Amino acid sequence: MTKAEVVKLLILIESVYPNCIFMDETVQQWFQFCSEMDYEQVMTKVKTHIRKSPFPPAIADIAVFPFEENDFPEKLQEWMMKGRERIERERNHANRIPIPNWLAEYAARKSF
Repeated sequence: MTKAEVVKLLILIESVYPNCIFMDETVQQWFQFCSEMDYEQVMTKVKTHIRKSPFPPAIADIAVFPFEENDFPEKLQEWMMKGRERIERERNHANRIPIPNWLAEYAARKSF
């Protein structure tokens, strides 16, 4: 968001909330935080906030940060696949281990 867009945003907030007056330090903070945000998305959130709240919004109320791509769903699928393979391996391995004779008479699984 550019400084001009931040100024438009702050003017809108001040015009809707007459008791809200931004000081120079506050405007500088808004410039700093809003520089990373998308103007259209922030304006949408401001308009929604205006409809719902009688109080002026804080930066946190209207913040919209860019979405960061990550490969978590792919990693999750990979972990699930490895987990299934491990469980299957352990299940097959457990079937091959014979039960000791002293335990055979008490076990539900019969040893041959």
